[in-house]
Amino acid sequence: MIFDFNDGWTLTKENGESFSVCLPHDAMPGEKRYPSCRNAVQSGYFPGGKYRYTKTFQINESDIGKNIRLHFGGVYRNAVVSVNGEAVKENKYGYSPFTADLTEKVTSGKNTVEVLADNSLVPNCRWYSGSGIYRPVYLEISRKDAPTFLKIKTVGISPAVIEIDTDDGAQVQVFDAEGNLAASGQKGRFEISGAHLWSAETPYLYTCKVSRGGEELTEKFGIRTLEWNGKTGLLVNGKETLLRGGCIHHDNGVLGACSFADAEERRVRILKSQGFNALRMAHNPASRSLLDACDRIGMYVMDEAFDGWYIPKEYHDYSRDFLSDYKSVLTAMVENDYNHPSVIMYSLGNEVTETAAKRGIELCAEMRDTVHSLDGTRPVTCGINVLLDVYARLGIGVYSDKKEYKREPLPEGKGYKEKKSGSAFFNYWAEKLGKLFFALSKTNMAEKVVSDISPALDIVGLNYASSRYDKDAEKYPDRLMIGTETMSADLPYNWNRVLRHKQLIGDFVWSAWDYIGETCMGWTYQSYKGLPLLSGQGMIDITGLPLAQMAFLRTVWGTETEPFLAVRPLNHSGETPSKGAWQFTNALDSWTWHGFEGKPTVAEVYTTADSVRLELNDKVIGTKKVRQNKALFSVKYAPGTLTAIALDKSGNEAGRTQLISGEKDPILTVRPDRSVLPPDGQALCFAEIEFTDKNGVLLPYMEQRVDIKIDGNAVTLQGFGSALTKTDEVFIHPYHNTYRGRALAVFRAGKADGKSTVTVFSENTEPVSFSIEVTGGKEE
Repeated sequence: MIFDFNDGWTLTKENGESFSVCLPHDAMPGEKRYPSCRNAVQSGYFPGGKYRYTKTFQINESDIGKNIRLHFGGVYRNAVVSVNGEAVKENKYGYSPFTADLTEKVTSGKNTVEVLADNSLVPNCRWYSGSGIYRPVYLEISRKDAPTFLKIKTVGISPAVIEIDTDDGAQVQVFDAEGNLAASGQKGRFEISGAHLWSAETPYLYTCKVSRGGEELTEKFGIRTLEWNGKTGLLVNGKETLLRGGCIHHDNGVLGACSFADAEERRVRILKSQGFNALRMAHNPASRSLLDACDRIGMYVMDEAFDGWYIPKEYHDYSRDFLSDYKSVLTAMVENDYNHPSVIMYSLGNEVTETAAKRGIELCAEMRDTVHSLDGTRPVTCGINVLLDVYARLGIGVYSDKKEYKREPLPEGKGYKEKKSGSAFFNYWAEKLGKLFFALSKTNMAEKVVSDISPALDIVGLNYASSRYDKDAEKYPDRLMIGTETMSADLPYNWNRVLRHKQLIGDFVWSAWDYIGETCMGWTYQSYKGLPLLSGQGMIDITGLPLAQMAFLRTVWGTETEPFLAVRPLNHSGETPSKGAWQFTNALDSWTWHGFEGKPTVAEVYTTADSVRLELNDKVIGTKKVRQNKALFSVKYAPGTLTAIALDKSGNEAGRTQLISGEKDPILTVRPDRSVLPPDGQALCFAEIEFTDKNGVLLPYMEQRVDIKIDGNAVTLQGFGSALTKTDEVFIHPYHNTYRGRALAVFRAGKADGKSTVTVFSENTEPVSFSIEVTGGKEE
């Protein structure tokens, strides 16, 4: 049997401070940020540390001799698990699931488990990693003859045949989504009559249950086939499928690195609602909760193993252990993913310059073969940054240690400085030189780089190398390609090539959802003070709000039928923003800017039409041709109605969109997504907090402090914050300033029935209260 093992833990920090926690728990948000932090922009200036988690638990005399194991979803990093003072498991990689076998170490009665998470040697990651036991933990107590594994493979769909592999003697049952028995017997092949196929459009899930020795093992699965070749592209259930993809990191915004099922579900639902049908996990294996959500909701996944291999990108990163440990990481990823129909592809790495050298190419082929030996049903790719590989062959931008590597802390602040290398080198020059920097991807040397690595992959992943698409599609008709990482501004060109070339199966834009760390890569203003915290590169911000660039993607994909209208923020009119290469705008779809009358701004219209006419209060501002799905207008703010009218080639109206000014008086508006939570310690309520007028129109210029007060112990505040990229505020306090009139609060259920009243208040507005009930009854 599997038991929840997430509550009742004690966390002890290096300074001796101890407190109770319920898992998942990210210790990093509780650390003080400071300017000389060695992690710097990579983590949003959060330091690492050492964290000791302890928990006492009871084992019945009747369970002694059974299999007793702890299953960890992820511990960052260098985890050591001990039971009753004896170490039973070490796991170096911070993103892998792993199992600790306690069978021989536990005793009847009271036992103590200790997990040491050592994230003290920094920097070790190019983005916000989090610290501690940030994914759930489960306790397994099972008989020796209980089922130990279950693998389900689709053999064909006409008719639908599945192959189930499990322990000898186990009884197999397959149930459809309505609970009807669809098949039964022992391991082997089963034909499913009247089968429903799984795809992103029709995410139908079956349940497989295997029983042996009075114990059960259950998995959800989908009946789904994959085929890939240069003539037909990617086929899902025999149907050509184009991947409208986005890259996401593992953090959950105001929740830090914690992976909650409700948070992953909300994120995937929002991403799908915006037109994405595929996600690339950047740059580490996904949590089980996220894959479960993708299975249920219908979202294809490229699961990625590593950001780097044996060449460091950060001084203390996983490269120091890679060669002795990578096979265990690949095995854990594939075993975790095997039964998830959403996972359609594995990626071995991201911008690994090892692929420019013979040793790295041979390693790539070996890792591909390792993955195929574990799962022969899915293709393998790798995100190749062609420019970095070209530079690597020239000896430029490759990391090298100044001195012999030592596993000891680096001096802080100005005491140690590294040259930019690898992905950081690429990001720096992409910002400085823009499109000129990408011209190298067209060179003969670039072609040689791609041709050398191609045989080691099933599908060639290309980061920022879309200039190769036409030439390579013509010259290498059997070579499958995918844009593993691209800029949103380039989507009109890229998507045109996806539609044109069968060999190019999709495009993954950076980044679908904003994230902590790798900070201020988007647009920001000097008037915002504080340490950089967020990246600012997301098509959707960390509160879950789709931004203007998200609408641009929908327009190019063809999922947005009406013109989209947005304006650059008037509360920063006259300020020159710091612009990042990965964001081409900071516009928002609002025409409510009281107090900024007469101030100039830029109105942006995204459409597939031939031209656009912009009108303000029925007066024509101008008409412009649409280029690369965009038309830009200069306009001065005046309250009223701003209208974008899309025109076809004959000048006839093809669609229109209006932005209407709201009223001046602000109202604090709070929208909790649930009022009832189960008492499991895991369920979350997301509450969007906005300053609006009485009709619910957002007032984006209102950026002021909001406080939260909770009466009752049924829920706790798990996280509270905004999408502002530069701030000294953190997500663990019950107060935070809004950004663009908006913030997000997340409340976590406790383990006991009860009710909490939440009050949200801010200066010059009426407070808002709502209740959250925690009960074993029906959720709302």
